[in-house]
Amino acid sequence: MRKTAELIEENNHKRELLNVENEKVYEDLLLYLRTDLRIDEHAGEEILMDLLDHLVEAQEDGKSAKELFGESPQKYADELIENLPSQKRRNVFLFSASQVLGLTGWFAASFGMISLIVSFFRPVDNSIALGSLLLMLLSVMLVAFVGVSVIFKIIRSSVFQAEKKKWQAYVKAGLYGAAAFACVVLIAWLFQDFGPVIKLEWWLFLLIGLAFLAFSKLMYKWSE
Repeated sequence: MRKTAELIEENNHKRELLNVENEKVYEDLLLYLRTDLRIDEHAGEEILMDLLDHLVEAQEDGKSAKELFGESPQKYADELIENLPSQKRRNVFLFSASQVLGLTGWFAASFGMISLIVSFFRPVDNSIALGSLLLMLLSVMLVAFVGVSVIFKIIRSSVFQAEKKKWQAYVKAGLYGAAAFACVVLIAWLFQDFGPVIKLEWWLFLLIGLAFLAFSKLMYKWSE
């Protein structure tokens, strides 16, 4: 049996065979299924691969995606989802945790790199309150955990919609991301002197970030 990652890679290559119109319809179906956290990821990728194979064959016979999937691809996708196995709770947790750790890792690594760049222009105070650091990490994890679900829902609501509505959804997702980042910064500012003070160099933030990113990839593989 092919692994989920192999199915995704094959899907990426085979989609290049589609014409512009068919590719747009198929990518809407793909996005709609992939952002539904309720369904088993591997089963979802298998059905997406089957749909792509059928669409490529139909295209060779001069048929369009609308002829294959009907006038309402969303209704077609909903019927598929009803018959797909549900994602195991363990896998849902591991997938969500992998996304949270990944976002936290990028935050920590970015903070380390910014500190390094700033240090070339002026001295950087590497002192940080341990309680503040832990609170900031927890807030990043919480925001990321909620964000995965919220952003996926926003994206799913825009699929099969006109381009204008899609842009509106992207703006909503962007505003949510900006608001979430602002909340983390506010918490860091309000509790900047909470707990014992320690010194953390830029490279340590970078190392922690890379460790989080590596563990994120491992958890994603375990969720497959």
